[in-house]
Amino acid sequence: MEAPLILSVETSGKTGGVAILKEKLLGEINLLAKESYSKILFHQLPNLLTTTGTTLESIDYIAVDVGPGSFTGLRIGLSVVKALHLVYRTKIIALSSLEVLAFRFFPSSTPVLSVIDAYTGEVFFAIYSFDKDRIIPLIEPRLSKIEDLPKYVDFPVIVASETPEKWCDQLNNLSENKVIIPPFVVSLRASTLAELAYFKLKRGEANLLSGEEVLPLYLKSSEAERKGCSAIS
Repeated sequence: MEAPLILSVETSGKTGGVAILKEKLLGEINLLAKESYSKILFHQLPNLLTTTGTTLESIDYIAVDVGPGSFTGLRIGLSVVKALHLVYRTKIIALSSLEVLAFRFFPSSTPVLSVIDAYTGEVFFAIYSFDKDRIIPLIEPRLSKIEDLPKYVDFPVIVASETPEKWCDQLNNLSENKVIIPPFVVSLRASTLAELAYFKLKRGEANLLSGEEVLPLYLKSSEAERKGCSAIS
């Protein structure tokens, strides 16, 4: 069976982009959220297709990060993916940003604690372990106050985060200082998202969705909703 052609769209974090993978990475364009995904994502996708010699018609699957993460970024990414599905009917693989961060360390023998800033003193987090060719969620994605994180972590972990410097004190207090904080920033990347989607496809674990079925994993109401205003879903 020929390897599938996967387009991935990553817009949930500080970094993101688009990538195309066919067993191996064919091409990737990295973007910064501060540059506004909405202004450059639609312009960069055609460039990626041209560079890799592919077309939207030839894409077998679209992988998208559904969060948790930036409300604006998630809406932009999901809008692009839903529009592509509407035109090309390409099946979608929806994946969590926390699992994407953890997959950067596959197949580590040490569990991975993925942490994303939820602001207002809170974080989104999950814990994953790897068993041979499986990714096992020890704790599913959830929202927590940063000071409550030690309640969930009583064993050594590798921390995967785009902003680990924000919680150095709290992270170092976890699991009797057995926390491993990598000497580099673990960024959310479209290439990692595509690799995770391919990993799940090969094992028959990918949940294939239509555009109508793909929903964001917010885990927290938006600032507008918290202030009592209506927000676009």
